Amino acid sequence: MFAYIERNSFLHKRNPMMKFAIIIVWTFVVSMSYFPVLPILVFLIAFLGTWIGGEIPLRNLLKRLTVFISVSVIFMISMLFLRGIGEEPGIVFRFCFLQWTEQDIVHAVSLGFRILAFVTLSMSFVLTTRPRDLVLSIILQCKIPALHGYAVMATYRFLPELQSQVDMVHLAQEIRGIPWNKGVASRFTSPFRVMLPLFCVAARRGERVACAMESRGLGRAEERTFYHNIKIEKTDWLFFAVMTVGLAILVAILVKLDLYHFNFAAIG
Repeated sequence: MFAYIERNSFLHKRNPMMKFAIIIVWTFVVSMSYFPVLPILVFLIAFLGTWIGGEIPLRNLLKRLTVFISVSVIFMISMLFLRGIGEEPGIVFRFCFLQWTEQDIVHAVSLGFRILAFVTLSMSFVLTTRPRDLVLSIILQCKIPALHGYAVMATYRFLPELQSQVDMVHLAQEIRGIPWNKGVASRFTSPFRVMLPLFCVAARRGERVACAMESRGLGRAEERTFYHNIKIEKTDWLFFAVMTVGLAILVAILVKLDLYHFNFAAIG
């Protein structure tokens, strides 16, 4: 679901730290939005940018987003249900015993699309960023020690393997006759039966990686040389400037249209 896809696109060529900085800025601004207009626009921009700028196949991208779209819809429905119970002034819509104000509907839709916007921005970064380039950028641009940088890469590369590990745990438990997702009780306890085996797998893998890094003398030398060198080029700065200024212009237009309010409460 979250795994790097090899391409030679515009986004793939950009410096990882510059892409990460852009995502941080866009995520912060979206998280401050009370109205759903900006989250919807950011979701569409990130989706189209990943598809066109990252050259990720449309079917592949939609397949990866299907789960998160479902989660977003569930969040919106749950929020509407919880806010629809009770009596409040300013009711604008009723359904059976549920009733909502304009604020209830806006808040629920905004929450759902904020989730989609955050996920799509993160997915765009992961799909277009090679783990090796990310680590080198962290070490060279952020001046983080190589030992810590490669620890980040080990974690980053392990995340896409979680799904295959979960599938292996499922298969192993089924072979042993343990029911999986059969009945209400089994569906409730299934995630807890996976957590301990996954923790053990992660611990063993971390120990092997640590031993391998230590045996190769990682972290002993004060200064290191790198076969691959990651630099921040003029195109990266231009990309950062265009994305930041473009976001500022978009927010200014929405503020002018009274469709964006800086609201710290929207983060929750």
